[in-house]
Amino acid sequence: MEVAQDWYPYIAPGTWPDCDMIPLGRISVRGERGEDRMTRLTPDEQYSLMTLFTIFRSPLMFGGDLPSNDEFTLSLLTNKEVLRMHRESTDVRQLFRQDDKLAIASRNPETDEAYLAVFNTGDDKPAEISVNLKDVGLNGNCKVINLWTGEEVGIVSNDFEVTLNPHASGLYKLSE
Repeated sequence: MEVAQDWYPYIAPGTWPDCDMIPLGRISVRGERGEDRMTRLTPDEQYSLMTLFTIFRSPLMFGGDLPSNDEFTLSLLTNKEVLRMHRESTDVRQLFRQDDKLAIASRNPETDEAYLAVFNTGDDKPAEISVNLKDVGLNGNCKVINLWTGEEVGIVSNDFEVTLNPHASGLYKLSE
């Protein structure tokens, strides 16, 4: 996550700061670093990697073997709403990084939707993360949708709060 921090001021339409390849699914098929294997990332870590890469607008260069993808990996790579956010969002900025808690926001200028990514980077315990909607650029009641599942989380008035397991993340669309 530290690798991204210096690039926030440069993220704009037409720019794609590169976080590296996406090491998901079956990797090292002909690799020089290890045997043919599936990714060693947990499902939570895979969501976190894709959440960071997509909100950060990194190029999505898949490093696995496409023909042997499982359904979970395919769902991470083809989620239409997540890819729309990746393609159309601007004003990407880190809201805070406190201890093991990280929040990143962006906006879609065409639809006036906001996006919020939250992360628990810790190894040991769940983290309660709270983000004030004003920090995201929103003032009123907001409808919150989990972009990975498509499920409506609810209506939030002042602060969006979520508890995340270690290495887990959440990616949300917020609209007034």
